[in-house]
Amino acid sequence: MPSGGTRLSIDLTSSAIAATVDRDGTRIPVMLNGRIVMPHGIVVDPAGQLHPGVAEPPEPSADHLFIRDPVDLVHAADAKPPVDAIHLLAGQLWHVADQAVRQVGVPVAALTVTIPSSWGPRRRGHLTDAAARAGLPAPAMVTAPAALAAFATAGRVTDGACLLICDAERHPITLTVLQVRPDGYQELATRQVSPSRDLDRDLAQHLLRSTANDASQRTEIEATPEPADTALLQSIRQARTALSTQERAPVLLPAPRPPAVLTRNDVAAAAQPLLDEAAIAVQGILDAADIGQQHLSHVIYREAGAIPGLQEHLAAVTGQTPTALNGHSHALADGALALTAAHHQRASTASDTALPRVRLRIRDLTSAIVLGACSLTVLLQAILTADVTTINTVQVVGVRLSLPQLGIAGALTMLTAFAVAHLAPTTWLAGTPDPATSEPTTGHLIRRGYLAAAIGGSTAAALYGLATGTAVQYGYEPYLKWTLGSALPLAACAAIIAATAPRIATPQLSSWLARTRPAALSAAIAAVGICLMRAAITLTPPVDLTGMPGLIGSAGTALLGIATALTASRSRTIRTITAPGLAIGYAIVFTSDTSSALLVGYLFALTWWAVQLAAYTLRLAYPGTGQALRRLAGSSHPA
Repeated sequence: MPSGGTRLSIDLTSSAIAATVDRDGTRIPVMLNGRIVMPHGIVVDPAGQLHPGVAEPPEPSADHLFIRDPVDLVHAADAKPPVDAIHLLAGQLWHVADQAVRQVGVPVAALTVTIPSSWGPRRRGHLTDAAARAGLPAPAMVTAPAALAAFATAGRVTDGACLLICDAERHPITLTVLQVRPDGYQELATRQVSPSRDLDRDLAQHLLRSTANDASQRTEIEATPEPADTALLQSIRQARTALSTQERAPVLLPAPRPPAVLTRNDVAAAAQPLLDEAAIAVQGILDAADIGQQHLSHVIYREAGAIPGLQEHLAAVTGQTPTALNGHSHALADGALALTAAHHQRASTASDTALPRVRLRIRDLTSAIVLGACSLTVLLQAILTADVTTINTVQVVGVRLSLPQLGIAGALTMLTAFAVAHLAPTTWLAGTPDPATSEPTTGHLIRRGYLAAAIGGSTAAALYGLATGTAVQYGYEPYLKWTLGSALPLAACAAIIAATAPRIATPQLSSWLARTRPAALSAAIAAVGICLMRAAITLTPPVDLTGMPGLIGSAGTALLGIATALTASRSRTIRTITAPGLAIGYAIVFTSDTSSALLVGYLFALTWWAVQLAAYTLRLAYPGTGQALRRLAGSSHPA
């Protein structure tokens, strides 16, 4: 599983939507609108807002559009129906994912969706598009028979064995033969049992006929073979479910008829044609799959309402005692999670990736050498141009030097440490690898390299402050504050990178390594500009040789402005616009009084570079965090 998230499984094929999350191996059923399952229905209000999880209203509304099941419309998504099927499905997926995130408090990092086995590339592509619109990961798709098989067998079936899945939870009944493979299940054959009569409608007609007051009513009922009363059919379904544990169940009939009683015998009589056709279909699907009874290791069936005799018919035709999954509302969601466990294993990251060993070349060290030279140059100029006031040529009573320049020297030494740390995961000293010794992974090299950069760079910055105090013989505190204080924010960023970069996914590692390479060119431009500025103020070489302090100082500030623009942004457009502007502006405002502010501006640019790098590392290491924040804020709602 990708770091920083959870696995969400959504069942779209059952009579009601169910969802399960897997968090660190713990399965948690998702409460949808406060219930364990949620209706497929979705309502579109006049403003175009989606309201998923709505049961079918008893009467249609004039201004609200009710969609019984968006999944049924996906096959016509290309035909551009009056409603956007992909948009409806995206709203449904977003709603379920939002409920899951609110319940577990962890963003969705991997998504599994249970789909009908008849779906091909077109409808699977529509589902992927809907997940993308909802701001969810690309879904791993599991067919309903495979999910049922995985839930019922829990992986305890040997490779090559065959299973018969009878799913009577929704109309029509679907039969599927699966063969176990090392990587999942292979579908050998599938068939739908489509009887000439619907069981619930037959029962409705039977009850209406039995409660008719006279022969004219019975004739009227027989002339209407398919009662359209949704409430009556729903009441019959509830009664059939109750008959699984009792002999009789009440059914509410349309007014003015009184309630009727439905018995198991009534259901058995009405179901007999369905059972006969189911037995024929079972034998036919075994022939289509080219297997016999001896090849079946399991027979699994699921039904929402009681169909008396179905289990016995399956046992008689297959010679196997069926495994019943009645009452398991999350069977498909849980089974799909089990099947996609290997698919959603934690993505390969820098912690378990070893980059190839390469020969360390001189040009690989150029960046670190240039940055180190810039840091020392800036430090030495600040010390050598210091105005030291003494008494009797012995006691130092005052020192004037550029403290911001010391801060930049400290920041540049941290930048040098970044350059050295960047070499750690990508280049090693040449040598013959020892096969008996396990090579350290890229993640370990990154962690050790950037921790060493944080500690080593801070230590070097502190030594810069101590060296300045020793050179001018006037205490250490003000110099340590600038050198160490300027380096510590960069050191903190290096520590954050060391802690989080090993979690970066392997495919993104190369782009991250390219991003972390410090720009030695901009640092060199800044160092040259700083030295020219300081020389113009203190009239030291090369100004004392040319006699043009104003021109040289303006040139130095222009270079510093260019370096600031190059350091603060990675966008070519922004650099192109800001670099000339800062160069001209810095040159115009340059004086001995404004030089410190200009130096502090470049110091902020260096710190901003490190902060951006740390933030980029965090985004790659925890990719779901920003998405979760947007979802909780409601900004990712597809409606």
